[in-house]
Amino acid sequence: MMPMSAVDDDAKLDRKEAAQVLRRAARMLRPYKRDVIGAGILVTISTLAVLAGPFLLKVGIDRGITAGQEAVLDLAVVAFVVVAVIAYLASRVQILMISRSGEGFLRDLRNRVFDHLLRLSMPFYDREKAGVVVSRMTSDVDSLQELIQQGLPQMLSSVLLIVGSVIVLGIVSWQLLLVCLIPVPFVVLASIKFQRDSNEAYLTVRDRIGLTLSSLQEGISGVRVIQAYGREDVEIGRFERRNDSLYRAHMKSVFVQAWYLPVIEGAAVGCTALVVAIGGKMVVEGTATVGTVAFFVLTLSNLFEPLQQLSQLFNTVQSSGAALQKLFELLDTPVDLDERP
Repeated sequence: MMPMSAVDDDAKLDRKEAAQVLRRAARMLRPYKRDVIGAGILVTISTLAVLAGPFLLKVGIDRGITAGQEAVLDLAVVAFVVVAVIAYLASRVQILMISRSGEGFLRDLRNRVFDHLLRLSMPFYDREKAGVVVSRMTSDVDSLQELIQQGLPQMLSSVLLIVGSVIVLGIVSWQLLLVCLIPVPFVVLASIKFQRDSNEAYLTVRDRIGLTLSSLQEGISGVRVIQAYGREDVEIGRFERRNDSLYRAHMKSVFVQAWYLPVIEGAAVGCTALVVAIGGKMVVEGTATVGTVAFFVLTLSNLFEPLQQLSQLFNTVQSSGAALQKLFELLDTPVDLDERP
């Protein structure tokens, strides 16, 4: 599970701001257009390979085992292996392409920001705190790195898996698809609540981390004064209280995940039980096959896991978008007195 990042309400982007940030980012990605397009194609191929696996199993059961056609069963097994190899190779090359384009984008962004910082006049540094300027090159870029390396590929894959799963489930048996959609509203509502609660929890964690680090830095930098006035016990107690508040904030964030993940897993298990029960009855009645039921059981994971991943990625996307906007604002800061080349 990838970590979630929180973002303040003031830092969230509206549609206009988000569109502007995306356009500027797209312009910076033009030198890596080939890798980006190639990665998108490979994500689609690997997603189709994942969806093809359960379908080949259905073919092997219905047209091979049940029908007694050994040649069909062998062909399904060989096709399954080929699909697995294609999925592995596509995923491997996709990771390389995304990393190459993403790291190149971040390298260019760092260079542009640093070059601009060196050109800015002294009044800018009188207005801005050094820590804020440094955080633009460190924490903000790290936030983007998390999104580029894991977030965007996972988001694209999740969306394709959800859409693809619904389509193939509907093609194979629309009756069982309706059964699968019964828990979906509960999952969506739980995901919305999880996104809101997790954002609040992680904002608290980030705030408490800052307070704890501040207490640590003050204690170390002022250790001579503390020892001179015998305030060791006072400072130790102060740090313990800050550290304890950080512990409680982390436990609250763990609690948020502790109720949400079982909801998703419970919905998936309950949906599988319904498919087995109703699908089994349909097999007995002759309106469905054993392979169809097996296909649905295997494909259901492609329906619920992506929903969970998308809800966890929402805060990361918001945080990264806000970080990118801050970097662009820094690049847009005018130079008061531009020096001659």
